[in-house]
Amino acid sequence: MKLTKTIHKHFYITKIISKSTILKAKYFLLALLVAFTFSCSTEDGKDGEQGPQGEQGIAGIDGNANVQTITFDASSFSGSFSSVSIPQLTQDVLQNDVVISYLTDSDNYWVPIPCPYESIGFDFAVHVILYEGGLDLDYLDASNSTYSISAGDLQSLKVVIIESTSTTTGKNTNGKQQIYNELAQAGIDIKDYYAVCDYYGIAY
Repeated sequence: MKLTKTIHKHFYITKIISKSTILKAKYFLLALLVAFTFSCSTEDGKDGEQGPQGEQGIAGIDGNANVQTITFDASSFSGSFSSVSIPQLTQDVLQNDVVISYLTDSDNYWVPIPCPYESIGFDFAVHVILYEGGLDLDYLDASNSTYSISAGDLQSLKVVIIESTSTTTGKNTNGKQQIYNELAQAGIDIKDYYAVCDYYGIAY
């Protein structure tokens, strides 16, 4: 009889422990579910405090954003002169802005024009005349006489128009000089095609 009571008592205690364990497990799972729900919430949390401001960066060189480049295929140029239509060369541009022209030969070597005799590896010089609406190229030999080139002697013509930074109402011949001064102060030789391209971010 005593043994039976002991068994019943042990069974009762085990039953209580089992219920308690199950109850704790339920609360634990419920806590996990709540935590997971909040962690997956689509609402943003509060912004953290503003961090310290970083150090001021080094100032860059002020460039002229108003730079136009016009490229022409010069491989068909032949004869003693070539005329090229350039609508961008308005009277205002010619009067106030800087216009630089470059030519390449068959070896893609860029030279500024006008250029003297043998500057681009050929037996001729190139003179350039700018006017409203276009430009003319005259080809001359060593004696400064008319010279005729053949198609393929030249490859490309590039015209770079650097707009004056002066205001429209204040534009005058000083606008050009300001550009030349800026380039000189930056150590840029306008005869150096690649230096000019690098300074203004122009593709080669």
